[in-house]
Order: sequence, then structure tokens, then C-alpha cells
Amino acid sequence: MKLFYVALMILLVGCQPANETKNVEHIVSDDTSNTFTIAVSNTPLSSPIFVAHHLGLFKQHKVNVILQRENGGVKCFDELAAGNVDFATSSETVAAFNSFYRNDFAIMTSFVESDNDVKLLTLSPQKYQNLANIEGAKVGVVKGSASEFFFDSVLMLHHMQHINVERVYLSSTELIPALLANQVDIVSAWEPSGYELYKEIGLHNQIMRTKGLYNLSFNLIRLKTNPIDEKSMQNILNALNEAIDYMHQNPQKTQQIMSKILEIDRAQLSYLWPDYTFRLSLSNALVSNIQSQLQWAIDRNLAPQDNRIDIRMIIDRRLFESAIKQHQGEH
Repeated sequence: MKLFYVALMILLVGCQPANETKNVEHIVSDDTSNTFTIAVSNTPLSSPIFVAHHLGLFKQHKVNVILQRENGGVKCFDELAAGNVDFATSSETVAAFNSFYRNDFAIMTSFVESDNDVKLLTLSPQKYQNLANIEGAKVGVVKGSASEFFFDSVLMLHHMQHINVERVYLSSTELIPALLANQVDIVSAWEPSGYELYKEIGLHNQIMRTKGLYNLSFNLIRLKTNPIDEKSMQNILNALNEAIDYMHQNPQKTQQIMSKILEIDRAQLSYLWPDYTFRLSLSNALVSNIQSQLQWAIDRNLAPQDNRIDIRMIIDRRLFESAIKQHQGEH
């Protein structure tokens, strides 16, 4: 029986989660007074951080950076909350979900947007091209993440939010193995999960295109209680800005770098690359996305309504604007 997988991509989203083994990379200068650890998700979305590290741009801006690689934004945020790292990457969904329980963190910047990263994957695409057949299916999702938000968005788009499906909560690293083992019928996952599935089954993916209906963002987050001087944080943002400039000017070299770092086939990365818009921003769209995801968490009874906060409490616009002005002044 031939195996196929389909990305029934629809609306909204974006984050990613959990690695058992730490993968830590160092580039350190002689001055160790400004050494910081970033929990970074193993995804092409994190390219600006990987590229800045690879090119030594953090060091050029007088900050020493250690990358602690994790499989997704949920795990990255958990490492930040535990005090094991100084910064973390995650989607706005993870930030929104955690804001119900704590407001001691701040989004410093978004560094990428994508309208085609999270997908529904299945080994039975012909069956689920008709979404009515999702009734009674076992669906693997990562709880409280873009994975679950995306799945609910698909159901809402098709007025199917009340149908009977069995949610199977898994970590991001368990999604594809569970699908291959027929423990679930569908998974809601982000890249490079789709590519990992392709490597396993050796067949090209089939995509029901709904590209462009929604943009996810990936963000750099810090703890407000961590006593990091503002200049160092500005320097980190400036290094990311320079990395993005390099990426725009050298897209082929950038893809070559990321192909080696993430161990993704160059052709597959080239296929995914047009879906990513790399830039530093804290846009109104980010605020709107977080607000809609807060309401989603309340509607799904994933978080208490009484704990909903003012979004401005978790967005560090002042730091962002000062870093952008500094970067523009240097160029």
C-alpha cells in the first residue's frame, strides 16, 4: 500500500517543542562578561539566530552567545522559565498561552513570519482531503502550542469545531513517529516535520494549498527578572539585523549554511525558503494574533479567562525601537 502524506494546511499559526538531549554550540570571545545562552528551536524559522552565530556577528557586537538547541518553542520557553537560558525562541502562540500564568517575560522582537509552516500531515491524504472524514480521527497535537491552535483554526474555518475527534497530546519529537506507527491518523506539525516524514516514506508530499491565509511569527523572548543590561540586548538585536541583511543579500549561501546546521536536504530547504519573510518587527499584526490566540485558549478552556492580561505587558517595544534606531544610525 502506498504511503502518502498530505499537508491540509489551513489558517493561522506557528510554534514548535521538546528535545531530550542538549545540543549546545559556542562562539566565545576573550571577554566573558557578556555571555548569554539562547534556547533556539531546530527549525528554518530560527535561521537569523543560527546565521548570526555562524558568521560571528554576536561576537562582533561584543556579546558572547551560546546556542542551546531544542526541538520547538514550547521546550525553549520552558528552559527560559526555568532559568536555564537567558533568551528563547518561540511562536506567539506559546507566548500567548504562557501569559495566562506569568507576565515576567517580554517579546523583544519577531524575526520571521511565515504563511505556510504548520501543516496537517497524514498517511491517508485521499481520505482526509474531504475534511468531513476527520470525524472520529485520532489527531496528534502539541498542547497549548501553534500545533493545537492551527488544528482548531482548521476546524473553525470549516465550521467543524464541534465534531468528535480524539486529541492525542504529544511532544513535537513524538508526532512523526506516532503517525508512522499508526498511533494517530493525523498530526498538526511544523517544518521540518514534513520533510522528516518525506525522508521516512520516500514519497513527495501532497499539499492542499491554503497558503497566505495567515502569518505566524517566531520571536525572541527574555525574562524581565533577568538582570541583563540594555546595551547587550540591543547588541543582540543588531546582530540579528545584520544576519538578516546578509541573508537577503546571500540567499543561496544562507540556505547552504542552514542545510548543514539543520541537516536538511538543500533542495527541500530551497522549496521551503520562499515561505519565510525574515525581518525584525513588533507589528500590530503580532498584537492581533496574540489577542486572537488568547481568546482561543479561553474558548478551549485551556486557560482561565480571569488571568487574561494586557498584551502590552509582554511586548518590549521600547527596547526594540532603540535597537532599530541604533542599527539605522550605523548603516
